[in-house]
Amino acid sequence: MHFVECDTVSGAEIYQLTDGPRPADNIYGEQPYSSPCGTRIAVRYYPHEGTDGGLSILDLVDGSLHPVLKKMPRFPAFHAWGEYLYFQEYVGEEMLLRRCHYVNTTMEDVLVLPATGSQLSYGTVSPDVQYYAVNSHPDSTSSRLLLFDLVDGVHSVLAESSAQWFKHEQFSRDGRDAILIQANSADVSVVNLGVVYPCGGEIEWLPVDSRPLVPVGKWPGRDRYTPRCTGHEAWIGKTDRVFLSTAYDSSSMTNVWSVSLSDEQPAAACVGEHVFGHVATSGCGRFWIVDAPSEEGIPIYIGSFATGSNSRLCFSRTVHDGQQWSHTHPYFTADNRWVIFTSNRSGIPQIYGARLADGFLSSL
Repeated sequence: MHFVECDTVSGAEIYQLTDGPRPADNIYGEQPYSSPCGTRIAVRYYPHEGTDGGLSILDLVDGSLHPVLKKMPRFPAFHAWGEYLYFQEYVGEEMLLRRCHYVNTTMEDVLVLPATGSQLSYGTVSPDVQYYAVNSHPDSTSSRLLLFDLVDGVHSVLAESSAQWFKHEQFSRDGRDAILIQANSADVSVVNLGVVYPCGGEIEWLPVDSRPLVPVGKWPGRDRYTPRCTGHEAWIGKTDRVFLSTAYDSSSMTNVWSVSLSDEQPAAACVGEHVFGHVATSGCGRFWIVDAPSEEGIPIYIGSFATGSNSRLCFSRTVHDGQQWSHTHPYFTADNRWVIFTSNRSGIPQIYGARLADGFLSSL
């Protein structure tokens, strides 16, 4: 860990948290891969020049690195600010769901996943660690959302489609264990967001983009609630609301929104000329964080849900190269002291941390 620069607007101190020849990234920001105490985060490594990838836990206090896997990992399961890092791993012929405790790094087998004969997504583990939801994809246009009860081991099918591709499943943190799913049309021209519950029932669709199974033109004056969703969405703290980005809507002067199932239409999270991309929210639910991929230096901004105001936190200085490791995927640690992001500013993708200045969040 070493100091890089101090942002002239926010006063945030920027540190490079990882180093070495292997590309590294912070995995994703929608449901942060970091501990509930805010001091440890997950790191994914990619193979490089004969070395394998890996999965490790990084301590933000002393900079120590604790290996979890010493081979290229599958995408870990979503489990926001949880005590454990959950991931899939082949052990012999079996695919296991395993977990590693962020603080004491003890490893446990959680579940033997059944052979489905199709591709599995990374999945999501509920905050109460009772459920694991994961999508099974027989082909590029169909999906089946599976729910595993981690207490008794039984599993069921919560939702399925032969015309939509489900992805980015995320459990809510409001005590309902609601599962947010992204549903893409075959050509990805339509990206819908729905919610389904462990008890089952039909998918309930959020009023963004257009709803499946409803003919275009059913809504007066428009055939979509919003421009096409980008596929970046996250639950807002411990609420029933979702924060998301879309293509820019010139009539509303925004491309970031908050929405719940009870809304007739989404609400603009802010108004302005910025076009944002990746999104995340703080654990407390008061703040949102985004990057601006079309702006020089790909800056990261933080905004307030209460006021709609936002300000630049820092420049990521990453350059998109078509790989996930060049995307910032910014997120807050649980204590709001750090924002974690990925950048290839040094020539090799590495993980960076912006330590927030005192008073920055309250100024929003």
